[in-house]
Amino acid sequence: MEISPDTGQDAGQDAGPTVLPAPRRRGLVVAWVALSLIVTAVGSFAATRTELLDVDEIRIVGVSASLNESSVLEALSISVGSPMTGVDLDEATRRVAALPKVAGVEVERDWPGAVVVWIVERRAVVNAVASDGRLAALDGDGTVLEHLDTADPSLPTIRVDGVRRPGVRLSGLGSLLDAADAVTEDLAAWIVALVPTGDGVRAELVGGVEADLGLGDDYRDEMRALATVLHRVELSCIVRIDVSVHDIPVVRRDDMHCS
Repeated sequence: MEISPDTGQDAGQDAGPTVLPAPRRRGLVVAWVALSLIVTAVGSFAATRTELLDVDEIRIVGVSASLNESSVLEALSISVGSPMTGVDLDEATRRVAALPKVAGVEVERDWPGAVVVWIVERRAVVNAVASDGRLAALDGDGTVLEHLDTADPSLPTIRVDGVRRPGVRLSGLGSLLDAADAVTEDLAAWIVALVPTGDGVRAELVGGVEADLGLGDDYRDEMRALATVLHRVELSCIVRIDVSVHDIPVVRRDDMHCS
């Protein structure tokens, strides 16, 4: 008698792993992926908040004695020990750029734990004396850098209608600033102040003498002509000098003024 293969299973025989329906398998996979992403995100967030990625140092580059580091640090408003990833570079840059003596600034992270601040300073080029007697230092653009108690003797002096708060740019000073830039070291001892006139710029000289410079391109020719006159004549006999046409200087003398 032929015996057919037994296709049944004994009650005690291992039936093997249970195979879940396809929808349930996909649900578990999605759950595990989501859990992995959450764990990774939490771990990454925690890693960025560890002491290993805190701000350990703030370096300021380009600051001289006229712009002390404490004022930059105060404006920067970044604390040592704060998370590197929490530093708002754009906001820090805006705060430092608002300082009157700052012409340009860049703030960047230097991983793993430093913030670097690159500064370009405004440089004082003139003393500005207002009609009310107030005194300030201005840069080459006419921006008020700071109010002064006494004039800086190493800088030329210009007369202005008024000085405003530090950081404000005074308008209409182009000719005065050009003339001040052309003052040479030997002329600095002669020139008390540069003043605006309807015809350009006038230099107030020691002894009450006035020198008309006119409207120059950069005033270097006018200053050279003035220096030539001052080195050739006795200043005590002169009441006015006109070098607005620098090739033909005109000197007005008054013998009553001669000592």
